[in-house]
Amino acid sequence: MSGKQPGAPVGNTSLTPVGSPNRVQRRNGQNPGSQRFTSPPFPRTEENTPDPSKSNMHSTFAERVYQSTGKLRSNAGSESLLGSPLSPRRQGADASFLLSPLTSDRAPSSGLADTSELDNGLSPASKLKRLSQGLNAQGTSTSLFGSPIQSPWSTPGLKRTQPSSTPTTSLRSGGAVASKENGNKQPGSAIPAAVVDLPSQRLYALAAFVLFTAWKLYDAIDLSIEPGSTSFYLLLKWCLLDAAIWYTCWRLDIPRMSINVHTMYILIALSVFINLNLFFLSSSIFMLAVKPLAINVASSCVRTIKQIPLLGPRLVGDSDLLIDSFELDDEHILGRHTIHVLPHSLAHMNPGSKSLCIDGKASHGEPWYWKYMSDILGPYREQQTTIPILINGTQPTSITYAYTSFETGQKHLRTIKNIGAMQMEISTVYPSLGNWVMATYYLPVREVGAYEIQSVKDAKGLAFRTATHAPQTVVVSCPRARLQWRADSSSADSFTVGSDGHASICQRVDRGEPNDAAAAGIRASDGLIEAVVEGYEPIEMTIVRLVNGHREVIGLDGIRPRISEGPMPNAVEGSISKTQLAEIKKWARFRSRKSVYVINDTFLRAGEYVYKLESVRDAANHTVTLSESNSAGIFNGKNGEVGKATSYMARIQVHRRPSVGWSNGLLQGELPLRLSDDKQRNKRHNLPLRLNGQAPWTVEYLVINGDETTRESKKFLTMKDAFIAADRAGVYQLAAVYDKHCSGLIERTNITLMHTPNPTANVRSTPLTARECGGEIGAEVDLELSGRPPFAVHYRELNLRFPNSKPIVRVVRTQQRRHSFKIIPELAGTYRFEFFRLEDDNYPSGLPISTTIEQSVHAQPSAKLDTVGGYIPRRVCLGQDVKLPVRLKGQGPWELTYNIVHENRRISQTVKDIANESYDIGLGSFETPGEYTAEIVQVKDGNSCARDLLDVSTTITVREGGSQVGFQCPEGGVRVLDGEQARIPVRVSGEFPVEIKYHKVGDTTGHVYKAVITNGPRGAAKEDSVPAYGPGEYELVSTSDICAGTVDPLNVRCPVRVEPKPSAWFVTEGLNYKDGTGNVDGIWQLAAVCEGSTTPAVFELGLNGSGPWKIEYSVDYWSSSNSRSGIPGYADRSTTHTSVALQPSTLKTECCDPGLYRYTMRGVSDERYQRAQPLATIRKAIAPDAGVTVVEHSVSKSPLAELRAYLPDGTPLSASQSSSHSHGLFRHKPTSVKYCLAPGQTKAEGDAQTWAKVREHLPVFRVEFDKGGVPPFQAWIEVFPASGPSEVMQIRDIDGFSQEVVLPDSVASQIGRYHMRLVKTSDSRGCERQFVSASEVGLGRPDKSGKSIGGGIEIEYIEAPSARPASTSSAANPSRDVCVGDVLAFDLRGLNSWNVEYMYNGARRVTPAAKRLFRRIADVPGNFTLARVCHRSANDCCSEFDDLSYAVHDIPRVRVSGGKDVYQDILEGDTGSIRMDLTGTPPFTFTWQRRSLDHRGPDGKGKVLESHTVKDLNDYTYTINTASEGTFEVTFVQDRYCQYPKA
Repeated sequence: MSGKQPGAPVGNTSLTPVGSPNRVQRRNGQNPGSQRFTSPPFPRTEENTPDPSKSNMHSTFAERVYQSTGKLRSNAGSESLLGSPLSPRRQGADASFLLSPLTSDRAPSSGLADTSELDNGLSPASKLKRLSQGLNAQGTSTSLFGSPIQSPWSTPGLKRTQPSSTPTTSLRSGGAVASKENGNKQPGSAIPAAVVDLPSQRLYALAAFVLFTAWKLYDAIDLSIEPGSTSFYLLLKWCLLDAAIWYTCWRLDIPRMSINVHTMYILIALSVFINLNLFFLSSSIFMLAVKPLAINVASSCVRTIKQIPLLGPRLVGDSDLLIDSFELDDEHILGRHTIHVLPHSLAHMNPGSKSLCIDGKASHGEPWYWKYMSDILGPYREQQTTIPILINGTQPTSITYAYTSFETGQKHLRTIKNIGAMQMEISTVYPSLGNWVMATYYLPVREVGAYEIQSVKDAKGLAFRTATHAPQTVVVSCPRARLQWRADSSSADSFTVGSDGHASICQRVDRGEPNDAAAAGIRASDGLIEAVVEGYEPIEMTIVRLVNGHREVIGLDGIRPRISEGPMPNAVEGSISKTQLAEIKKWARFRSRKSVYVINDTFLRAGEYVYKLESVRDAANHTVTLSESNSAGIFNGKNGEVGKATSYMARIQVHRRPSVGWSNGLLQGELPLRLSDDKQRNKRHNLPLRLNGQAPWTVEYLVINGDETTRESKKFLTMKDAFIAADRAGVYQLAAVYDKHCSGLIERTNITLMHTPNPTANVRSTPLTARECGGEIGAEVDLELSGRPPFAVHYRELNLRFPNSKPIVRVVRTQQRRHSFKIIPELAGTYRFEFFRLEDDNYPSGLPISTTIEQSVHAQPSAKLDTVGGYIPRRVCLGQDVKLPVRLKGQGPWELTYNIVHENRRISQTVKDIANESYDIGLGSFETPGEYTAEIVQVKDGNSCARDLLDVSTTITVREGGSQVGFQCPEGGVRVLDGEQARIPVRVSGEFPVEIKYHKVGDTTGHVYKAVITNGPRGAAKEDSVPAYGPGEYELVSTSDICAGTVDPLNVRCPVRVEPKPSAWFVTEGLNYKDGTGNVDGIWQLAAVCEGSTTPAVFELGLNGSGPWKIEYSVDYWSSSNSRSGIPGYADRSTTHTSVALQPSTLKTECCDPGLYRYTMRGVSDERYQRAQPLATIRKAIAPDAGVTVVEHSVSKSPLAELRAYLPDGTPLSASQSSSHSHGLFRHKPTSVKYCLAPGQTKAEGDAQTWAKVREHLPVFRVEFDKGGVPPFQAWIEVFPASGPSEVMQIRDIDGFSQEVVLPDSVASQIGRYHMRLVKTSDSRGCERQFVSASEVGLGRPDKSGKSIGGGIEIEYIEAPSARPASTSSAANPSRDVCVGDVLAFDLRGLNSWNVEYMYNGARRVTPAAKRLFRRIADVPGNFTLARVCHRSANDCCSEFDDLSYAVHDIPRVRVSGGKDVYQDILEGDTGSIRMDLTGTPPFTFTWQRRSLDHRGPDGKGKVLESHTVKDLNDYTYTINTASEGTFEVTFVQDRYCQYPKA
């Protein structure tokens, strides 16, 4: 109880601090001498002060740990954390979470809060966590919901007193609530504490939450009883309620139960998720997990509620949970009797005679910390060698074995008494023998030597039998091996070991002489890797070497090691006895020895060398696999990385030595290289290098210039930049090369660079004199040149007679250093020749020179080819007369000398007395084809002044033959559409342009067509075409280019044909011809079809042309009511259609509306004629396929009918509007006629007279036809009985337009609601009208709400309900005897809503039933009677029963050995007695079994060894005497009426 001061307002009380004030102040950082409290202390009330000596007994482990950390220091008069001795003022009662008023709602003025309320019910660890994490700077901590709790240093048992005036501070979830008292923030609920105190608010809120949770669980369980059921209403209801609950919780803000807005949203989302799984997602994982548990809990609750006297059965009723969850108690068969037979125990060491070894690494015992963690981690299992000891018997308690050392040969006896610490594997368990097992114990060994078992004893001190003459178990050291680098490895090949343990060297060379001084001393040497192996010799090792992906296996099994050593016996032969020495020698061969092997490799190939020590095997066949799994992939052809080096794997990267040489392009070019100052030449040469290796490279080279030699080096990062910039003359020689790893090889080829001198020219001239020409005619110039040819000398030629004329610049080129040439101008005058520039190969830009020559020139004759006034022949034909036009200058007459050059033969001819300046040289005709050159070499004028001419010539090509041509006619000729021009393909060869002449065969006019092929490849044939002028066969006449050609005789003709136009017509076969009347012509018609026919008629089409065809046709329609049917221009509608057809093809007719249809073909197109070709209108043809393009087709109207219902007096029950769109559908539903018939009053069950009276009041149904049909009619009516499939009834020979529908008694006499609708009608013409498609027949069953099907009439019979025992239920037993636990199930008939009245042991009960199967559980012995069943919707329809009474009998029981589990040990030959007591009604039948004791059966029990069934036992006891071992139990018991377990 907590005390309140009188007059203190509720909600404003606080705790008075207790203890040393100095202690409290020190913990808050105040001076001990200062007073913290502003108000005087209030009087304290002591109550139930506990005994200090008893409080320590309640101190928990967490409290003691907390105190031991020094966080609590006990002072005089102070109290411990939770239960240490307190001052006499301590109170003995703590307030609870809900009932203590304001325990932490208002903290004391000291700033400390009480934790007693939150500490109650918490574990010590939770208390310690809350105390260590919840303290704030003022010594307060925050509760679960955010309100402050009392500090652990305050006294938890104090009376509440009136608070001081000191302001208090508290923390709240979601932020502090501002309080107007003294300006401080204080916690508070939305409901004032003066109205309802805070503990009561928390109590009410918790009660409301529990109530809503129970309500939700009830809804969920009630919904889950029906499998697969869901409810959107419940989902919506509980989502809204949960949202309202969490919103109210947030708004009320009750301390310790307050939540912030973020928590509210999270809780609402979580509630929606739970509601989805409970009420909407019937197959969710959440429901699958929760539903079985919820049903079990609900079933338990229902059974508990039912036990409440009087009220219980009324609340629970006949819930299905009681039936589905009913289980018989397990006390009907009680007791088992187990008999054990115990044999002798056996022990055998190393039964498999396995060879064992111990790893050389030191074995250690369990770690020091294992004894503290053994409860969690289990016994310590060290990876060590163990010797198996097979035990067959009871559990041993001690094992004694002998150990012989290989070093001393002495034998030692050792005993293990802590058998439980040994590793054990149980192979066979004998449950019938108690603790008898067949198990293997593993004896841990840590020393090499020989072991043998001496003795084994169990808890009774009985010795086990051990195997005689068993060999000793020898344990040797396991073979070990590792790879290591040789310490004396040579450094000549740059051998280095990286940080990852792998090594690298440079590629070695063969033992021949190196090709470079830099490689001197680099030869293949000894190996770099050693394999160190220890173990029982002889030892074999398997080493795998991977060289650039190629796998090789190295076996070391007979190689002499480099180093071999081993432990020697510690004893000296002179200091021990002969016996001990003999023992030492006996076991010496099992000692471990160490050997070192060197793995030699030449490393002549560059790449990656990976060595993996895979396994090692000793003489005892102990094979140890050494390699790690992470490197196995690369040795199996898979991609991977080697990783870091280990003791079993090493990698040597053999780097390829670099090489350097001058590039091939440099060596194959012009050498030596020249340095020139010309701008078009190089002042510096980049000497490209050819490098191999890994970047970067350093190349050293020598520059030798006379006696001066310079050594230089250059570094290259990439091969692209590998060149030496040479700008000095000299010999460049490569000296050395180094790449990233190694020094390399060089090529001995030198490159020479030299400076080039400037070219010079010496020009001398000599006048050329001809007396016939009147003096000097020019000058002969001699050039003496120096430099590098070719040379080019530039000079300007200026005629001084014309000083203002522009000088002519001429160039003289020569390959000789001495060169002469003549300058003979054409015009007379004084000439100045200025030589101003000289070029050679080194200076292509040229150097200036200055030499001038003046020369007087007299006039001379000249001759040129006349390209203006004449034609210069270039290509001529063989035998053609050729003339060469020439234009002459000077004083005539002229004499002209010319040469004809052909095939290295030259013919010179002279033409004299040429009087005209224009003259044609007659070359005549050439006799052989080829190229001829005509040269004019000299011209002489009338003064006999001769002048030699240069470069006045032309080349004439003489062809032997002309062009060739032939038709490339396709197979069948050239085909063309009507109205289009065709082109005939030709193949032409010759000199283009080529002219082709051809004519049409058989053309009487003899007209010849010409075509010119203008362009084509020279010397090759061209494929082209020539136009054709109409159909016919064309023939080539001739061809020519510059010469007459030839025609290919094999391809001289080609026919041209016009493709026939497509045509289409209606095939008249199968059609009927209708003769014309008056002005109307006859026409072909298709047989008439009925309206709505599912198989429309088709016209067969005749087609000519190249398919597919596109047919355009028109359809004219005259309705059946049109009086001018068939007359053009009076059609009701006309439409045009397009159809794509293949051969053979048909045209589908229209059959929707009754009337006359006329089809007329308008046009057709095919694959060749893309544009439609018009067709003539032909109504009649001579032949069947001669082109009929107009046909007709008629559609007869189908009969229309409706179903109508009338009362027996003829009054219509419904007035359905007769229209073309109703099709038998009724617009109004007739009033349902309901008759409640007692069972047996129907036609099927009662007499015909009773049924006739009932039928007099039933409505009459008629089918009525439209006047458009032709009788007699037929009607098909679909009838839907109350149950079962629908039935289609056919009415034949309806002569009139109305007929009564008489339903068969098998349909109309059924109980329930049935429907009927019109499916199909037909008339005498065979026309049918389908009201319901065939696919929908049978699919018109009414829905659950009772709405009628789409069209038709309905009527309903109600039969009084009935009940029959379900055939699969115990209620169907004719003897009416049932057992407890049986479900009495009855099939209820009638409407799906009943009230069932029954009596159980005299108690009458009425219960509603919504399912057809009514079930009740027979849970107690007695009598059950089903009295009456009524319809809930019509209570006046009931049925009473007098033959549904049942006697409920109890289940028989059996007790084995008094109903207890008896365990009996017997010796071999003894027998045991087993008694069985039975309860029930004799005679009894029961089955007992004997099971083995190994518990290996499918049900977790022992295997069934034997099984016996005792029948017709009239006694209540049965005894079995047996000497067999096993567990005896009863599995089945049966009396006169019942059995257990149930079938």
